[in-house]
Amino acid sequence: MSQSDLSGVSARVQFDPAEADPLSLRQRVGAAVAGVLLAGAGSVAIFVSENGAGSAVALVVGGIFLLMAITGMPVLGGRLMDAELMMGRRRARLLQRAKAAPPLEARRLLEDLAFTDPQVIDDPNAVALDFAVLLNEVNHAAHEALELDGELNHVTNPEVGDPLLVLKRSAGQRLGVYAMSVRTESGRISTAFADQFTARAVRAECDAFLWVAAAPFKDDLRSLAARVERETGKPVCIVDWSIRNVGLTVGINELANRSVGVPSQRTAPTRAEDE
Repeated sequence: MSQSDLSGVSARVQFDPAEADPLSLRQRVGAAVAGVLLAGAGSVAIFVSENGAGSAVALVVGGIFLLMAITGMPVLGGRLMDAELMMGRRRARLLQRAKAAPPLEARRLLEDLAFTDPQVIDDPNAVALDFAVLLNEVNHAAHEALELDGELNHVTNPEVGDPLLVLKRSAGQRLGVYAMSVRTESGRISTAFADQFTARAVRAECDAFLWVAAAPFKDDLRSLAARVERETGKPVCIVDWSIRNVGLTVGINELANRSVGVPSQRTAPTRAEDE
């Protein structure tokens, strides 16, 4: 291959650990395989092919993939010959889109992100956004479950253990509505959190508790529910939000079956039913 063939081949690669999510083990293995194949093909082609520039490109790209496999960092940007490509951080881009999207679209984007990027549970920005979307969903569901003669009160500056909303039924019972966990959380509850939550829940001005939870692991939450029931004497219902927004009616009906003090959802029509 002549020197003129190589003169047009140049590469510049940008790696920035502060701006990129590390590659998973599977991604590193894939990058290593691609790198070996491309670098090997480029090395052989240099000696047997007349397309020197193309062979050099394959060799350079293969080297980049091998570098990604070794460092565990993806390429954020680069320049190869006359082509330049800059790639943003996928998680950051999706979170930014979700923040600006309507609630339903934001939920879809977060679900896609959690499915393709399991490490998102360690990202506080993702968890915060997921919780904000959950609050919107719970607030909407509470309005849907509100009876014609009922009331829905928002708690001002709630602390750990305080309900976010108090849904007052037409018969006078008050249901404390909580958003306990989101899909991007692990579902684990510390002893300190359980102690603080229970201490506040004892003083909550409600007759029963509705906990909305979307985390995949709920053993800790069930243990906390048993403790709260034991120390407050009030029933707790955990509404499973892990698959989709199921509304609060199912939880209200479950409380009705467990305690005669909480009426059935069927005792009065909801706003949605009346409309």
